[in-house]
Amino acid sequence: MNIIECHFEFGGFDDHLVKGGISVYLWNLCRQFRAAGHQVTGLTAAHGLIPRLRDRHEITTLGWRASAAIPVRLDPRVWPGFPGQVTLPVSATAHRLRIDGVDIVFLAGGLLDQHTDAFYPPYELKGRDLSFLKPLVFQVIAARFLADVAAPGTIVHLHEPYYHYLIPAALRDRGVVTVSTVQSNMPVSKKVYGPEVRTLLSHLGGDPAVADELADPPLDTPLQRTMRSFLPATLLYNDYPERPGHDYVSVLGLVVRCVHALDFLSPGQLEHAVTQSGTPFEQLFEHLTVRRELLARPGRLVVGGCAIGAAWLDAQRSDERRKKTLTALGLNPALPTVYHNARYAIQHKGQQEMFRALLRVLGSGSGSVTPPTAGERCNVLLHCLAPRPPDDPGLAALMRHHGDLVRVRTGPMAEAELIDWAVASDLCLYPSKFEMDTFLMAMGEAMACGAVPIATAQRGMRHFGHAFDLDDPAATGLALPRSFRADDPVLTDAIAAGLRYLLGLVRTQPDRIETLRARAVAVARRFTWERTADRFLEIFSACAADALPVPEPATFTDRRRVGLLTGRTVQARPQAGQIHIRWGPAAAARVEAVMGGQDPGRPPEIIPLGPQPDGSFCGRVPEPGTGHIALLITSPDGQATWDEVTIAAADA
Repeated sequence: MNIIECHFEFGGFDDHLVKGGISVYLWNLCRQFRAAGHQVTGLTAAHGLIPRLRDRHEITTLGWRASAAIPVRLDPRVWPGFPGQVTLPVSATAHRLRIDGVDIVFLAGGLLDQHTDAFYPPYELKGRDLSFLKPLVFQVIAARFLADVAAPGTIVHLHEPYYHYLIPAALRDRGVVTVSTVQSNMPVSKKVYGPEVRTLLSHLGGDPAVADELADPPLDTPLQRTMRSFLPATLLYNDYPERPGHDYVSVLGLVVRCVHALDFLSPGQLEHAVTQSGTPFEQLFEHLTVRRELLARPGRLVVGGCAIGAAWLDAQRSDERRKKTLTALGLNPALPTVYHNARYAIQHKGQQEMFRALLRVLGSGSGSVTPPTAGERCNVLLHCLAPRPPDDPGLAALMRHHGDLVRVRTGPMAEAELIDWAVASDLCLYPSKFEMDTFLMAMGEAMACGAVPIATAQRGMRHFGHAFDLDDPAATGLALPRSFRADDPVLTDAIAAGLRYLLGLVRTQPDRIETLRARAVAVARRFTWERTADRFLEIFSACAADALPVPEPATFTDRRRVGLLTGRTVQARPQAGQIHIRWGPAAAARVEAVMGGQDPGRPPEIIPLGPQPDGSFCGRVPEPGTGHIALLITSPDGQATWDEVTIAAADA
């Protein structure tokens, strides 16, 4: 096969050029394809790196050139003070670097060479500086390059739809096979400006009509408006308010219409994308265009998968290695050791709750400034990668109060050192939130080294086998409830309780921990790059033959309301100028009235109802003025659903 791997960044061949996990993923995949005998090319933007690359590698300038005056329509609400359409002149050239038999083609010129340090334009430039459109320019120039050089039958593998939504439509009639991999869980409702899409597709010789009928229907019932105001805080949904001239189209809807396959990194990620099952977004999602477009094309939805690097899969635990690593860190090897490795993302990675839980377990209470009290004795190894040391009160309190137990790194660490940390650890903590993880390679790496996981039950991490019931014969570790809250005390409580429980097992039931450890290692070591590459080659071949199998029907099963509303009773009655609500009894962990929210641009007021001895929840809320009250119900495992309550008449 002739395979072209195309993405805005492609620096995995050089650690100094890696800006995110996609680069590492791409480089591992390319090397496996090449080892299997296929012709492989990486296609990316130059980012102004050509002079620097020439100092370290042999660079060949190719004969391909393109001069373009790219017409870009701008949303006047986003770009005030700019004309409705701007023209971006670009004279592009192509430069080839060959490493390990893989060709990497860099497209250079104009905006493609700006923002050399970060590659990605800072978000604050949106609406203010046209260099923010650099990724859009890359889409246009990459589409031109592929249309000119990719022979019919070529596999064009694209990554992250928000960075390539034009390319499949532009190549639709060129005879190439396009596969799009959804690398991250951006909100599935993500949209782009319709006039921009249609103008650029016309510029590229594509059919602008492919973007028609991709707007959402009105979402204006009282409950829908409440959900729209609440959901942006969950990071599951971006709201696009209706206004005169409003014309935004679904990114995933556009892409799935045009590709041969839409790929996901894990079965749980695919399930989450097409169902939003058990999330506060699920009931609104049922009405969105993106759901309709995905479910209309089940034969295009695939799971290529992801993998863990060979160095992690081959890591060996030993008492001697553990002792050497922990002693060098000034820690006591006799103590249980807990590990966490992730970029510093205080909300996405659940680190705020994790820091608070660690303070509580180690004996500092639940706050960040309380003095230490007696608590558990365990080593804690935290690598929270950040561009600069974060000013985080929880992290600072851990180091201040527990400097004898806690080691923190915030800068880059060598892979070998991280492996030493992981193989010296008994447990690993991954309390990620918002369903933003699609595979969570770092968790798999830790498990491959023998660290038993304590992690949230996100769909995108389900393949690692952690469970709420450790007696499950397949359990690799302990599951924590899903979370969609920016500051979630329930998750903090769950982390603290789970950590205490497993630390107790390490001390008192080592055989049980060894059983969990063996399962964790076995599960993690299934995820090899060789296996992932073979799966992609199967997908590419099936796409070329127009013979992709339809996914299992269970992927699309409607699991909505997760049983939370079964058998419940609810009353809402006016009382002394307020509304008295009683909900339940049912198996809920929280019941909250979501008040206001009739202006989706303004966040609503959240009023928790108090739990009662009989299992019901009660509380008083202001009169909403709509005759209905929206209740958000959350189960003990973090699943959520909405219940709309009708207020009884005053004399009822």
